[in-house]
Amino acid sequence: MRVPIRSRRLPAREGVLALCLGLALCGQAAAQPADGMARERIELPAGTLEDALNAFARRAGITLSFDPALVRGRASAARSVASAPAEGLAALLAPHGLQAQRSEAGGYLVRPGTPQPAQQAQEGQLAPVTVEAEAERAEGPVNGYAARRSATANRIDTALAETPRAVSVVSRAQIEDQGAQTVGQSLRYTAGVLTEVAGYDPSTSAITVRGFSPAELLDGFRLFASGDYAGWQVEPQGLERVELLKGPGSALYGQGAPGGVLNLVSKRPTADAVREVGLTLGSHARRQGSVDLGGAIDEDGRWTYRLNGLLRDSGGQTDFSRDDRQFLAPALRWKPSADTSLTLLADITRDRVTPKSWWPDYALVVPNPHGRIPPSRSIGEPAIDRYDRDTASLAYLLEHRIDARWSFHQKARLSHSALDYAQVRGTGFAADRRTVERSTLLSRSRGRAIAFDNSIEGRLRHGDWSHVLQFGADQQYFRGSDEFGAVAAPSIDAFSPVYGAPVDLPRTSAKTRRLRINGFYVQDQMRSERWTLDLALRHDRGSSRYDDYNTTQLSTRSHTSYNLGVLYRGAGGWSPYLNQSSSFMPVLGADFNAAPLRIDTGRQFELGLKYQPPGTRSLYTVSAFELTRRSSFTGDQRNYLGLEIVPAVVRARGLEFEARLALGARLRALASYTWLDARVLESIDTAQVGKRPRQSARHSASLWLDYRFAGEALAGWSLGAGVRYVGRVPARADNAFHNPAYTLVDVALRHDRGPWSYSLNATNLFDRTYVSNLGQAFGQRRTLQARAVYRW
Repeated sequence: MRVPIRSRRLPAREGVLALCLGLALCGQAAAQPADGMARERIELPAGTLEDALNAFARRAGITLSFDPALVRGRASAARSVASAPAEGLAALLAPHGLQAQRSEAGGYLVRPGTPQPAQQAQEGQLAPVTVEAEAERAEGPVNGYAARRSATANRIDTALAETPRAVSVVSRAQIEDQGAQTVGQSLRYTAGVLTEVAGYDPSTSAITVRGFSPAELLDGFRLFASGDYAGWQVEPQGLERVELLKGPGSALYGQGAPGGVLNLVSKRPTADAVREVGLTLGSHARRQGSVDLGGAIDEDGRWTYRLNGLLRDSGGQTDFSRDDRQFLAPALRWKPSADTSLTLLADITRDRVTPKSWWPDYALVVPNPHGRIPPSRSIGEPAIDRYDRDTASLAYLLEHRIDARWSFHQKARLSHSALDYAQVRGTGFAADRRTVERSTLLSRSRGRAIAFDNSIEGRLRHGDWSHVLQFGADQQYFRGSDEFGAVAAPSIDAFSPVYGAPVDLPRTSAKTRRLRINGFYVQDQMRSERWTLDLALRHDRGSSRYDDYNTTQLSTRSHTSYNLGVLYRGAGGWSPYLNQSSSFMPVLGADFNAAPLRIDTGRQFELGLKYQPPGTRSLYTVSAFELTRRSSFTGDQRNYLGLEIVPAVVRARGLEFEARLALGARLRALASYTWLDARVLESIDTAQVGKRPRQSARHSASLWLDYRFAGEALAGWSLGAGVRYVGRVPARADNAFHNPAYTLVDVALRHDRGPWSYSLNATNLFDRTYVSNLGQAFGQRRTLQARAVYRW
């Protein structure tokens, strides 16, 4: 069915109404008395002791750690407790023979003991313990590499060890220790992830998860861009976490690719003072400065802020290239009472980058009689090649606790992206195998999106089961335009290039896209003493308009997605789980016969086992899965560069192991292994059937160890080292060519001395040459970077 698009402009009225509703709630909350935490009471509903402790920690704003075995099977009556941490914890724990202690890091630890007198609790006299641990919030900092909680898998702050999905969380500490400069680099030691699938390219962080692309989100919002080349490259300097939900996530976030959900969590305002400036020098004449500031604005801590910035002037690994970036991300939080908070997040990024050198397909995997092509060689034209991208976004997050059981959440984001991209690329070798035929590609695009999300969350209890109910609706609006053109360019000698030949820029043809999607979702997270059940259902309905040259396509689409998960909490920290989930992805465009493309769908079955040794942060996850993507399109999909055969059905079966370990106070470790058997089951190109799709490695593994030395002589020194292995990857759909397997070594050396911290990172230490994509893109060569950070 076709419906007209009534307006060319984004519906600002909905945004104004949503914001007014949010401000009204804030105003109502601000009118309530808030004379400080010490005078407030926290109302807790009847439920399990674990739920009561988690709710108290969230509302009191403290970190709390406990062994789930200590509180398992214990009920907590509805009660009103003081918000002062010592007094409130004593009231909750004393009836159960438990007690708490303040840790050196400022958090609270729960241990077995005897009930403490109320007077002792009021004075803050808590019995000592020998356990060292710390709790966390789903969007907050992680202590080390092993996160304990996340909200990406189900929109609810949940322990990872009790989530019936495979979820990987890359912490801020891991990003800094490994010297990751892009989101893709931060995922190099994550099971199931293949990075640099399009080669090393500073303009993008293309990855696959379990053989498929993931949906990319920033703070739970989809990142929209227009055209085939305009993607977001979120700056890691502004991130607290990089979280990856593996497998379909449409039941939670709507449209998305089946590989998973890559949710990037921004740094948030904090009442604790954050003052940090850094300077980085590195390979390719890299010069980079960064700043991270935050803290309370007023004495009561109701107003807090965060400011992150980065300025980079750098070359690239190919001749005549650059990798320049400017980034600024301010954030502000207003918390008029313990029940209400409003957070504003903004970011602006300006990139001036030279794209990767684009060689002819298979040029780097087929032997050449003239020798090997150097990885630093450019096949383009220095005067033409450019990738100029500007992105910006503004968001607000509103949270309001209505009563002891119900809370309201509202968030919205407005984003804008613009791209000016031109490149001379290689299209093929001449008969002499040294002259490269070339073409000039030109793309300009603009995109604007606005999204709203409103949800109600309730925490109830029915018999032996506690429920966390969530009802929500979201709206997404996107409008984008892009121009594209390609034309033949003068050829060049690959082994003795001479640049500067006259190059004509092509004429471009314009396309526009308009998309509007309304989604409605419901979720119930049910828990008993041993069981966790996750049930989620979502229905999306969207309308789109696609203008391509002289044709216009109007369409409406709807889809229902689901997520079903069950986990059993066994003795000793062992938790087997089972999950089934689905995804959908609308495809804008037309096939060879000008028929509109419809929807790609995905479905995954997953069986796994999680193990978290009691009293530790370490988490082991083993998962077996079958993930199938079905395309409603079975013919030639038209793209900018010609015709591409898209397989109708691709199935990936695999086994993953991932361990994130805190081995004592000094040793951290990351380990992963992935076995992936991806196959094309249906395609009109019979040569593809039964073959492995591109960008899928059968075997991959990684290991990273980070050790902090003890003793007076080595005090403050840390050493990290890692090894990554990626098996051979098909470079062509019929598997006639493969990108060879490779093994890379990374090292890191750090020294902390007073307010100063120094680090030296080496990526691909032995400068191993490897290739990606269609056998025509080089991977990252050896890269060195030295960083000095001053904190005060």
